[in-house]
Amino acid sequence: MNKGLPGRIYNDMLKDIIKGSYPVESKLPPERELVQKYKASRFAIREAIARLAQSGFVMTHPQSGTYVRDFNREGSVDTLVQILRVHKTIDRQTIESLLRFRFVTETEAAGRAALRIQESDIVYLESSLERKKRHLRDAAVLAECDYDFHRAVITISGDIISRLVFQSFKPVYSFFAELFYSLEGMSEASLALNLKLMKALKRKDQAASGKAMGNILKFAEKKVYEAVKSGHSGKIRLSSSGS
Repeated sequence: MNKGLPGRIYNDMLKDIIKGSYPVESKLPPERELVQKYKASRFAIREAIARLAQSGFVMTHPQSGTYVRDFNREGSVDTLVQILRVHKTIDRQTIESLLRFRFVTETEAAGRAALRIQESDIVYLESSLERKKRHLRDAAVLAECDYDFHRAVITISGDIISRLVFQSFKPVYSFFAELFYSLEGMSEASLALNLKLMKALKRKDQAASGKAMGNILKFAEKKVYEAVKSGHSGKIRLSSSGS
């Protein structure tokens, strides 16, 4: 959360950029106009713009001005999170890419984890599921437990790159995990699937572990798509049940 006047200006301008009030490649209003609009000092305006630049939404050219970047093409995972928060929409191709990444990465990771898992790992994973079981009506806690469980499986697999990439999209993961757990009956169904994976991991069964993880991901994918509505622009938006 951005605090203070520069933070409020940043948030306001960010929303305008994402909503298209300041189109991609357009030049932001001169500093003096922004000073008048926000009744702020030049310092506050400059700090807000510096934050926009750091976030990847604008680029300042000396002696020319500040321009809106093509953040959809050049942005990061954090950029995607900001767009989600403002629009409550996501491009269908993007979400399909994320889901494909998860399926390939995590099914392979579960199989490798079955071969490498130690007793201490089993204790950790089971404690995560116990916490999940205690908070079956708290979507935010369930989303935390879900992320922690999946991250741990990838960590146990020993694939450092997959773990780092997985961690990089935690904000997006959490966004959709909370949507998933806000749906009726998903917490119990998800826990049951997690427990099946745990049984396979404890048996050190590589094939069964990969299959169990695949079932978890396919189930979540199906329910998330059921919870969103297709837009005419090829985007999906959160339905009222997930807002």
